Amino acid sequence: MASGIVIAKNCNCAVGSAIAGALLSIFVRNAWLAFEDLFDTTNWKSSQRKLKRGGFIKDDTIVRISFAYLYRIKIDNKYLLVQNSRNTGKFQPVGGVYKFRDDEKMKLKNLFHIMDDDKIPIDKSSKDDYRLRIENKYLRKFVRRFNSKNASRERIDDVSREFREEMIEKGIVRWNQISYRYCGRFMSDLRFEEHFQIYEMQLFDVVELIPTREQELDLKNLLSREDDTFRFATAEQIISLGMNISAGQLYEWIGDQTKKTLQEYEAKLMRMRGFGKIYGPINLR
Repeated sequence: MASGIVIAKNCNCAVGSAIAGALLSIFVRNAWLAFEDLFDTTNWKSSQRKLKRGGFIKDDTIVRISFAYLYRIKIDNKYLLVQNSRNTGKFQPVGGVYKFRDDEKMKLKNLFHIMDDDKIPIDKSSKDDYRLRIENKYLRKFVRRFNSKNASRERIDDVSREFREEMIEKGIVRWNQISYRYCGRFMSDLRFEEHFQIYEMQLFDVVELIPTREQELDLKNLLSREDDTFRFATAEQIISLGMNISAGQLYEWIGDQTKKTLQEYEAKLMRMRGFGKIYGPINLR
């Protein structure tokens, strides 16, 4: 009988040790996960972490990035939009993808082994765009580089290139200078893009045009002469992407990124360095 008690005690001890070990293992793992989460200071980092933990992506998973800037141009409660240059049939804010300068692209190839985007054909207008592919393991360092002073690229203090190409060269307005205010940044979660069949992250810096009195009059005159190159839309139209279900108009003619430029959306933007600062006048000629 005594031997049976000893065996029972030994069994209980072994079971207790196993349970304690399992509980300790769970505690350590949860503590480590919580520690990792401390570094996920933005939503896109959290989404990246969750996808990796869930086994949806790995370190070598190819991720598509598209980093751009957009203009909010508002007059009489309507927003000016221009036709998409990729012939999608949709209208969107003035703006476009950031571009490299100097030898920045070569440096990024050496640092992070970046690859050209294979979803949109590379031509003269898209050359040197911040529309790229990169392995998931380099994504955070890539974003850190983008935000650093070391990156040789277009910056928020002069994003006049796309305004010049879409508004001046197309003859919509004939201005010599512009000024604008930096409203903040939108960064999407890392998510699977159904159209391109790849995980993707988007970045949009939003600036608000500050027109002079003469430029305001020019914009008011544009309200009465929309054509195939530009249109005006209300916030309600932009939120619905141009669809009007009650009128049976089920066609989306406004790009979904346009929502990020609405005044109503500004509070949701990230306040980056330079937030609220006014830049300009910047020469367009």
